[in-house]
Amino acid sequence: MEVSTESHYTVYLPSYSDSKIIAVLSEIKGVTWEVFSKYCQRNYKNKNVEIKPIESKSFEKSIASSIGVICGAGFETPAEALFLKKKLLVIPMKGQLEQHFNAASLKDMGVPVLKKLKKKNISKIQKWVKHGKVVEVVYPDQTQLIVDAVLSKYIIATELTTKLMHEI
Repeated sequence: MEVSTESHYTVYLPSYSDSKIIAVLSEIKGVTWEVFSKYCQRNYKNKNVEIKPIESKSFEKSIASSIGVICGAGFETPAEALFLKKKLLVIPMKGQLEQHFNAASLKDMGVPVLKKLKKKNISKIQKWVKHGKVVEVVYPDQTQLIVDAVLSKYIIATELTTKLMHEI
């Protein structure tokens, strides 16, 4: 997937209606929002907010070419945004305990977290748009360490089994 930076932000907040998202994000001028919605069947635009049906290829293209991502605090979309080195802002879904735990971890990493998408938070979103930073995540490749650990346990277990078999 080609990664570039255009002049839009990708939004995926399935627990919010299109009208609620438009009401908040259209107040932030000078920004194009590409919102992926489970509520629409075809693309439409309202001010600076483009609403698109959920479709994996267009979502992948949008996120890869975006400046940043606003989404819930599930696993997949925040992980993709972090991997692609995009600015990230999360809003955990109400009543989804794992999203609140994920949000707490993301906040510890430096990712901004909002409790709700509402007009009261427009200034926080504007601040993120203007001054938000990409949170660098470095996960070293520890494949060999894991393989060695698994194999060493297997080898030890095999040696113990062999030793016990000889003693019987």
